Amino acid sequence: MTTKKAITHSLAILLLILANTTLAAIYKTVDKDGNTVFTDIRPKDLPSEEVELRHINPTRPGPISRDWRHSSDLKKNDITYELVEITEPANDATIRNQTSFTVSIKTRPRIARGHRIQLLLDGKIVGKPQRNLNFSLQNVDRGTHTLTVEVINNDQKVLKSSSSTVHIHRTIFKPEAPK
Repeated sequence: MTTKKAITHSLAILLLILANTTLAAIYKTVDKDGNTVFTDIRPKDLPSEEVELRHINPTRPGPISRDWRHSSDLKKNDITYELVEITEPANDATIRNQTSFTVSIKTRPRIARGHRIQLLLDGKIVGKPQRNLNFSLQNVDRGTHTLTVEVINNDQKVLKSSSSTVHIHRTIFKPEAPK
């Protein structure tokens, strides 16, 4: 087959495909159970009507928005935390006969790059600010204490905070004096 004939055949096939898709019609009918049915083949045994389709105006999609965690043009101070809470120990929990315990924190969204979590025990900073959401507290005195967690930025500005109360109980055993 010569090149000219191949091009002619290809063009003819392309025209047939285009003609077939542009001539396709949609028909609306109601079946014997009362359901509306749309089809591209006109039913022979049921009355049907051709559906006029509106022309679809194609548009280009808008720019894809990037996730804020990966956006380099978003300022780190623009992030708003909807949730910052101490999940362990629960608020008003009692910790018995332990010399240490872990404070677990939950945030939403995740801690952003450049932000840190700071833990305060009775208003005093415990350890260094960190990205880790767990703090280990050692040798906390008996009594009722206030735990406060703060999300801070590089400028040490508090972006969001949350507090809870914890009660530390320790059994003191005093043996009876010998008689």
